[in-house]
Amino acid sequence: MKATDSNENNCDVWIAVLHYQGAENTRACLASVKGLNYRPFKVLITDNCSPDKSGPSLAQEFPEFDFLSLSDNLGFAGGSNAGVNYCISKGAKWIWILNNDTDLDPDSLSKLIEVAERNEKAGVLGAAVFTPTENGFHRSGTGQIDFRKAKTFERGVIDDSQESISCQWLSGCNMLLRAEAFKQMNGFDEDFFLYFEDTDLCWRMNQAGWSCLFVPKAVIKHIGKASTQGKLAIWRSYYYTRNRLLFFMRNCKGMVSALALAAIYGHLFRHTIVLPFRGDDGRRQLKAELLGLSDYLSGKFGKAGCLDF
Repeated sequence: MKATDSNENNCDVWIAVLHYQGAENTRACLASVKGLNYRPFKVLITDNCSPDKSGPSLAQEFPEFDFLSLSDNLGFAGGSNAGVNYCISKGAKWIWILNNDTDLDPDSLSKLIEVAERNEKAGVLGAAVFTPTENGFHRSGTGQIDFRKAKTFERGVIDDSQESISCQWLSGCNMLLRAEAFKQMNGFDEDFFLYFEDTDLCWRMNQAGWSCLFVPKAVIKHIGKASTQGKLAIWRSYYYTRNRLLFFMRNCKGMVSALALAAIYGHLFRHTIVLPFRGDDGRRQLKAELLGLSDYLSGKFGKAGCLDF
């Protein structure tokens, strides 16, 4: 792990961008960061051992930002922990973690910090996320959890005039984290590696008395799944299956646990029937899902072994 400091002066607000290949996305994200109207803030680029070796070139292109190079791919959970802990070591009170495929409205950070400073129990806050679709944009809502059906979903926001709305989870693509709350929770659980780590952190914060706030007037755009395109799409199938089991079986008790498990196994059973008829992609997806199930049952968490199929 290597770090370069742009400036030793402490700052309350940091932005931590996690980079894993796709330098063109990271470059555009950092350009939008420079356009924010909030001051002062500092920026950390965390290179999560990008296979395309693009991290050092970004550090040269943006010398005004701090740069942290990780010697291994630690996933979203581990990479974010490394970045947030670096910022906290530099005096950060608030750390806005961003996926490298986000594009920020100029006043997004100002609106988040304004709400954060007015809510002393706010542990994590998130902006409204607009993701492009075939018909325009999908706008994120408040994250909710249905434990009986073992599902996470978003509830649409009807009244945009509200300053903030309490919810059960926020997307990890943009999270404004209170350093105090993050440290109390010991950060993201690295057993998840990728997917559900954001839901898990938000849920633990809620259980510990911190609030999770959706801020509808703060807006960002998000490409979505930019780091798991092409052959890496198989990662989503594996980690979603394994980590869905991990999250819900940790947090469900009694009859609710039985219902959640039935919902997950029912979903997998349907896929064993349907996916083999969807060509090579469908068969690879099914193989990844069944491997995720197997690893969960075997207690294999964190970074997966070989997913090259």
